[in-house]
Amino acid sequence: MDILALSEQNLDKLIQFEKRARISEPDIFVHEFDEVKFKSDTLNALKNPLFSSAQCLMCVDAGGDVVGRIDFSVLSSFAFGGDMRAYVDWVYVLKECRHRGIAQFLFEKMEEVLTGLGVCEYFLITAENEDAQRFYAGLRNAKIEGQAVLTKRFINRNCSCAIFKHSSVIQ
Repeated sequence: MDILALSEQNLDKLIQFEKRARISEPDIFVHEFDEVKFKSDTLNALKNPLFSSAQCLMCVDAGGDVVGRIDFSVLSSFAFGGDMRAYVDWVYVLKECRHRGIAQFLFEKMEEVLTGLGVCEYFLITAENEDAQRFYAGLRNAKIEGQAVLTKRFINRNCSCAIFKHSSVIQ
C-alpha cells in the first residue's frame, strides 16, 4: 500500500475510485455520478485558496488503483491563544477492500501529515453503522464522546458545497 495526496496529476485515479465506489455501494451513493462535473469541480477546488487547508489522501494498492481515501481540513481559531485541530470530513474504503487495514493506514498517514503541521487533535462525526463503530473503537487513543453536533443548512445560492446542491433546502 502507498499513499498519494490528491493533485491535478492524479485526479483521474480518484475519479476511477469514485466510479468503483458507486458500483460497489449504490445504496450509499444515491446521486448519479457526473464525471465531467466532478473533475471540473475538483480542479477548481484544488486551485481555490479557500481549500488550502483541505487534503485528500488516497491509498493505492500494488497495481496503482485507489482503494480508499481520507479527506480532512485543518481548522484554526484564535480560541485559547491560537488553536489548530483537524476535521475528518470523509473516510471511505471500497467495500471489497475492507478489513485489510486500509482505513487504519489512512488514519496513520493523516496523523503523520497533521503532526508535521503542528496539529495534535482531530475529530469527525461518526457514522452509525456497526462496521464503522467497530473501526472507531479500534483506533488507538481515540474516544467517542457523547456530544451532539449542531448542523444547519441555510439558503445560499452561491454555495459551492456539492452535497448542498442536492439538498431540498436550496431547491
